[in-house]
This record gives sequence, structure tokens and C-alpha cells, in this order.
Amino acid sequence: MNERLNSYLGTWDVRRKIIDRLNGGVISFEGQAFVTPVQFEEHGDTTADHATLRSSRTYRLRGEAKHLAVCFPNLTEFIRIGNGASQRVVHHCGTDLYRGRLFFRGPDAWAEMWHVQGPRKHYVSLAHYRRA
Repeated sequence: MNERLNSYLGTWDVRRKIIDRLNGGVISFEGQAFVTPVQFEEHGDTTADHATLRSSRTYRLRGEAKHLAVCFPNLTEFIRIGNGASQRVVHHCGTDLYRGRLFFRGPDAWAEMWHVQGPRKHYVSLAHYRRA
């Protein structure tokens, strides 16, 4: 199993802010993430414009010798994570471009920042994960 994945197995508290640059709105997410040897799953509440909705997302994980592949549920690769403490990742999704930064602060915390731009998207997302 990938060294990066092994040290992050378990349950995590998640807080995320999304700043929508198209309409100026702010979206918040609070919940928990569950990391197993084969899956990353997140559940929580998303709040925007005074409305709160239950939301979730799931990724499949594949530990390889030099990186951890993070894949969509249909097994299409999203990004690859290496062993560095700070990493840049990029994903092209049709006409949308996802540029991310991952910050691994040790076995009990990590953060991710995304700049997303496309014909109908333009936002920045910042998430903090702390071991539950």
C-alpha cells in the first residue's frame, strides 16, 4: 500500500469554503471524510444562500509504488498524489480546468485548495481536514 495512503487512513473532520467568482456567493461545507485502503468518502452539510443540503462525494483510491491514484467512482483517474508535503495537481474535465494545491501537515491534518475555471465555473475552494 502507498505510504501516503497508509498514514491517512481513518476518519477526518472536514471544513470547506467555496468562493464563487461568477456570482460572488460563498458556499460552506462541514462534515466528515472516511479514508479506507480503497476509498475516500465525504458526507456533510453544504450551506449556500441560507439553505442547507446534505451532500456527499466518493473517490476510489489505488495505491501504487510512487503515487496514490485518486479516481472517480467509474475508475477514471482524477489526480495522482505523491509523497511531498506540498504538491500541485491538475485535472482537465472537458472544458473545465482544476488546478489544485495539496498541503500535508503530518498524520493529523491536511488541506487542499482548488482554482476551478470553465465556461460555467469560476471558483476557489479551500478545505481543511483534521483527524477526528
